[in-house]
Amino acid sequence: MKHRKKGRKLFTYQAKNRRIFSEYHPVRNAVGTLLLLVIMAGLGIVGYNIVGPVVTRIRAEESNPTVTPEPYFTETQPVQTELIAEAVTTTAEVTTTAVQTTTAVTTRRSAKFPEDTVVAYYTPAEALTDLDTLEDAAKKCADSGYTAMILPMKDDIGMLRYATASEKAKQCGAANDSLLTLREIRNAVGRYQINCIAEFYTLTDRTYPNTFNDGSYVFLDGNTRWLDNAPEEGGKPWLNPFSQATSDYLAGLANELTAGGISQIICKGTVFPHFYPTDADLLGGQINDLGARKTALLNVLNAIAAAAPGAGLYADGKALTDGAEEAFDIDQLSMGTVFVEINPSAFTEPFTAGGERFDPGTLAFREKMLMLTDAMQKAVGGRVMIPCLREDAMTPQELHLAIETLAEAGCRTIHIYPAAAEEPDADAPADENAADAAQPDGAQPDAAQTAG
Repeated sequence: MKHRKKGRKLFTYQAKNRRIFSEYHPVRNAVGTLLLLVIMAGLGIVGYNIVGPVVTRIRAEESNPTVTPEPYFTETQPVQTELIAEAVTTTAEVTTTAVQTTTAVTTRRSAKFPEDTVVAYYTPAEALTDLDTLEDAAKKCADSGYTAMILPMKDDIGMLRYATASEKAKQCGAANDSLLTLREIRNAVGRYQINCIAEFYTLTDRTYPNTFNDGSYVFLDGNTRWLDNAPEEGGKPWLNPFSQATSDYLAGLANELTAGGISQIICKGTVFPHFYPTDADLLGGQINDLGARKTALLNVLNAIAAAAPGAGLYADGKALTDGAEEAFDIDQLSMGTVFVEINPSAFTEPFTAGGERFDPGTLAFREKMLMLTDAMQKAVGGRVMIPCLREDAMTPQELHLAIETLAEAGCRTIHIYPAAAEEPDADAPADENAADAAQPDGAQPDAAQTAG
């Protein structure tokens, strides 16, 4: 029997016979596509929430970069502080350090004070006891909206509140190595983006001249140290502005502060002690010569200015306009900054400043502050005038208005001081009934001799 030749069998299946989970089933294709879309949408949402804030942060950082303070360091580079020649040669390098420090501070702003205004507050010497205490004080200043702290680096008896490299300061007992270094002080305060301003008493120093005769008032005999009162009445020596050793010592310390990152130095106590009529016979007639006295004070301040460009004279505004600020001379003072204490209640009568007449009359507080700001700027000439206000000179409301008014008048730095009672009265006259006293070189106070 002849068989018919068979061809290849073709097997086909209808779509309805396919399993739903087959990779070729149309339902599965639709589900996969939908799932893919859901996953892509989820990734987009998550990516936006993660990447978006990062991009925003980067853009914010570019426009207003965050400043990270330096870590603590315990070591400090030795600075030559004894010779004025060495102080002057470091001026260029010092200025750069000061500018960098100031830049770090100006990134902080507070709604409590006007924009672009640095408001500094005086902090007592106790804050420099240790790092924890100093950090706590800096934090309080920052929380209160201040952007700078005024720290007493050299007090009114001549003690230094930091570890100095000056051998003479160590020898006379003005400082020791157990104190905080300038770098530690700057870094501790910098953690809160607060700038350091040094309060620096110049001639009201009983520590250096109690050890070294070269910077003290010495009788014409060359061996007897002058005191401002009898020893039993608390008589003390003073730094003598007629001595070159005084200028060298103070300029060296000022240079050390600036090299350590302290951008501003407030020079206070640049005054003469009270002299009795008989002192001219013992010390020389120059102590009563007004021209010689002014020249001596200016020599000290100008030496400090040459060593520390950020140093400035602290002056009382009323004394400045009355011509009673002996250390100030509009033509001869080389300091570029004058810190002027402004007390509105002290100005009740017309006065003259910079050749212009001002009359406070019955001006309201704000208008009076504007007038005084203009007057003080004219009184200091072309120098930078930094106003200083005292909390006890006005009410809290007036103090706040004074700060706003000063900022409106263009003052970019304002200093605030606590009650005047907390500040020493360096120029207080000695007891008129007490005899002049002299202390032999090397003698203890209780062995002092009385000069007639």
